[in-house]
Amino acid sequence: MPIALSVRGVTHRYGDVVALDRADLDVERGEVMALLGPSGSGKTTLLAVVAGMLAPAEGRVTLGGRELLGEPPERRRLGMVFQDYALWPHLTVAQNVAFPLRRRGLRGPELRARVRAALDRVGLDGFDARRPAALSGGQQQRVALARAVVAEPELLLLDEPLSALDPDTRGQVRGELAALLHTLGLTTVLVTHDRDDAFELADRVAVLLGGRVAQVAEPATAFERPADAAVARFLGLALFDATVEAGGIARVGAVRIALGATTFTGAATLAVPPARLRVAARNGAESSNALPARVLRRRYVGGAWRLQVLPAGQSRPVPVETPHDLGPDDVELHIDPATLHLLPSPRIFTVVD
Repeated sequence: MPIALSVRGVTHRYGDVVALDRADLDVERGEVMALLGPSGSGKTTLLAVVAGMLAPAEGRVTLGGRELLGEPPERRRLGMVFQDYALWPHLTVAQNVAFPLRRRGLRGPELRARVRAALDRVGLDGFDARRPAALSGGQQQRVALARAVVAEPELLLLDEPLSALDPDTRGQVRGELAALLHTLGLTTVLVTHDRDDAFELADRVAVLLGGRVAQVAEPATAFERPADAAVARFLGLALFDATVEAGGIARVGAVRIALGATTFTGAATLAVPPARLRVAARNGAESSNALPARVLRRRYVGGAWRLQVLPAGQSRPVPVETPHDLGPDDVELHIDPATLHLLPSPRIFTVVD
């Protein structure tokens, strides 16, 4: 697919703090890209640079080959949906959607036709005369989307699109938004700190850490094969300190695990999704690929248990997701070698949420 948005070497500082450090990113035409990262990672700053709200210290940003830096926001052909949707409560749905076109001087039958078309695109045909207070959170979001697309932008920007919703409706609206973005077919960049939001909404995710784009990949690839230990930790994978020996044998504590074909040897980190780990009652017998461990914390999350488990010989606990809580604190942690991802760097970076 051709590249729609290209970001090259963008750097931005707030005083002495580097918010973006030579950030690079390509977004394909028609793709939904999520900028995913914790607070202070640079994701919102990057969105603001693309939107024209910030001028970076250096770098280039192009849209369809057209240089954006130096152009005012209103000339960049962007649609923007803010966290709180920014709907005017005293205006009807149609009036809210019409606002960008009215600012451009459009009036009469063409204005009404374009507003109706935008509402139809987001599934709100017949909602013209309602006011925002009479709408659900998901419907308000659709009005904000209709207003963003009514002027036919080249790029749609969404800033934390689900953060204004309560937990009870967030999952439902997330599914509706994912389907809607697919239907719209617009090149879209969205900002979120929530892994579930990013994975369900986006075709690819760009993980930002410390002002840098640490990895760009499809959600499954980012989660199953993170670029480094920092990405793995932010995404919530279980991490094990290991030493890899010749022949692809990893020592994790006192346990030897056959990794398979690898030429790497030395200190490493092994990453595995928490749901791929299995806990069992400790029986004292030798068990292949099983680490003695102790459950430090358990939490029921509706249909499953999330455990924090400290394996023997490890300096930090790992997360485990299991359908059943065994009860005892002393367990065995069974690792399937096929689920492990080798990261030839022993460093684990601290990520602050």
